[in-house]
Amino acid sequence: MIMDCANGSLHDMEESIVKPTVVANDKLPEDRRADLPYIRRNAVITRSKEALQKFDPNEDRKSSAANETTAVGDDILRSISVEKIRDLMQQMESDVMEQVGNQIKLIMSGVLQQLEEMQPGKQTDDLFQETTKYSNRQKSLKDGSLPEKKFLMRNSLLTDLFKIKHIKTIYHIFIVILIILFINTAVYDIVDTGSTNFGISTIMMAFGKFNKVLWIWCGMLASTFGVYVAFSVWAHQRIHIAPKSIQLKIWDYSWLIALIVYQILFIIFPANSLLTEDLPPASSVAVLMEQVRLVMKTHAFVRSAAPRTLNYKPHTEQTIASTCPGFTKFLYYLFCPTLIYRDDYPRTKVIRWRVVVWSYTEVILVVFYMAFIFERLLIPVFRQFGASPLEPRALVLSVFGTMMPGTLAFLCGFYCLLHSWMNASAELLRFADRMFYKDWWNSTSYDAYYRTWNVVVHDWLYTYIYKDIYEIIAPRNKMLSTFMVFSVSAIFHEYILAFAFRFFYPVLLVMFGGIGLILVFLTRKNEQAGGNVFMWLTLCMGTGMILSLYSMEYYARINCPPYKDEFLDLFIPRSWTCHRLSNS
Repeated sequence: MIMDCANGSLHDMEESIVKPTVVANDKLPEDRRADLPYIRRNAVITRSKEALQKFDPNEDRKSSAANETTAVGDDILRSISVEKIRDLMQQMESDVMEQVGNQIKLIMSGVLQQLEEMQPGKQTDDLFQETTKYSNRQKSLKDGSLPEKKFLMRNSLLTDLFKIKHIKTIYHIFIVILIILFINTAVYDIVDTGSTNFGISTIMMAFGKFNKVLWIWCGMLASTFGVYVAFSVWAHQRIHIAPKSIQLKIWDYSWLIALIVYQILFIIFPANSLLTEDLPPASSVAVLMEQVRLVMKTHAFVRSAAPRTLNYKPHTEQTIASTCPGFTKFLYYLFCPTLIYRDDYPRTKVIRWRVVVWSYTEVILVVFYMAFIFERLLIPVFRQFGASPLEPRALVLSVFGTMMPGTLAFLCGFYCLLHSWMNASAELLRFADRMFYKDWWNSTSYDAYYRTWNVVVHDWLYTYIYKDIYEIIAPRNKMLSTFMVFSVSAIFHEYILAFAFRFFYPVLLVMFGGIGLILVFLTRKNEQAGGNVFMWLTLCMGTGMILSLYSMEYYARINCPPYKDEFLDLFIPRSWTCHRLSNS
């Protein structure tokens, strides 16, 4: 019976709690409807107390304690809510201040960028400063030695300059000139012959028999691989010979003589092959330039790698493998666009194929550019040369008439070889140091011009000719070192022209190795703006004279009969005596 009463009381308590008295919204005044949640909560508490009183007579004291606990809970809830709101407001204030600060920074950055764009000269001057990026030398670790070539990850100068819209406009002007020459050639051919070839016939004639060129190149490349094999044999066998013995001296000098004989034969056989195959001028120039490049590469490799073999000591931490570089290093060096040997070079991470394709496209466009220049501006002037004697008046007119096309051809050759071709090769091989030239166009002296216009060749001449003579052969003799640099450079330039055109006409040798060397000393300390004007004026006149004299001699040998003595015919200019020969 007691259990039934307890169960009944519990049932009533549960029912009263689960089903509390509900106060309808429409029974409350307007001003109290907002307090409805609190009224419902109090009703639940009251019904709970009544139900507990039925079960426990001491519930009044518990209810009073519950009311006090509820009041304390309400105070805690209110304090927690205030704290959350305060934290939220502080967070919002912090976020707003951060966003405002970022906006101010963006505005100031935009203003500074606009100010820099309003002063492009500063940005351009920074490119031409001799900073670390464009420095070409580093101090040698050896006392008393000249600075050495250093390789850095950097773009070609024109690549950086073309990011400036004013310089890019000059690039666009040259493209417009190409288009004008293209239209001029097409219209002239249509009017004159009724058809047009867009310079293709000139290109095909200049680069004829190109399959023979490839065969000669393959032979030269194979023999260059033989140099590495021979060097490896010499280096690995040398360490097994007793130091300072007569056998060691015989071994070293025998291989040195073999290297000298190889270099001589390497010059003779390709030159004889192009004469035998009668290669056209442009194809001959390609063979000869590749021949000279491989000669310079071979010398640089042996000169750089031999000292580590000569300095090898068997009872040190140095390994036998370190006496000779690996074949992969030699192979990479053979094709990378530098003439200075290093075991490692700075490399880029990826190959940008768009850069490769566009650079080779520029090479093709420049070839057509030069074909248009020769077809429209040079060949018509000299095509019939040899029908009349060479007069001073004709010489002066031809020289000044070819100054402008000669300068254009010079700029085209520079851009084609030292910018487009070099950058395409560097991108393919991920070669990162692309400083193939400096700002030679700003030079105020010929000393600066020769050092900056072709950095690739200048580095080789400085490292393996000037530096070796200055430090080893004739210590501290700057005059002899400079003279030897100009002599070697002039001889190889004249060698290429002589075998490409099949005659020896030392105009370039005299102007480059003679007049050019004199101008180096005369203009060395000239840093005024007038020096740059003088450099450009003499450069244009010299280019016009070289192009004019070589063109006269080239067409004179086509239109005039040869001398009876074939050997003398190679050295005596026909353009000087052609009229007398034709009347005899």
